[in-house]
Amino acid sequence: MREKDIEADDWTEQDLLTRELALDRLAEDVAETEAALAALRGRADPDPDAVDLLERRLRALASSRANIAT
Repeated sequence: MREKDIEADDWTEQDLLTRELALDRLAEDVAETEAALAALRGRADPDPDAVDLLERRLRALASSRANIAT
């Protein structure tokens, strides 16, 4: 007796990122965040909380990149 086919193919893993693509996206995010931080620091009176937030974001992105690269 033939087994019943599933109603749809299981292609859910097809949307997973490759390491290379993930690293590329992280590099883009780092560049955008660095640009935003430079622009913020270029202001006469930058908001220290906003600067801190962007610096923490850069550290988190660097950590993510290190985890993916290994």
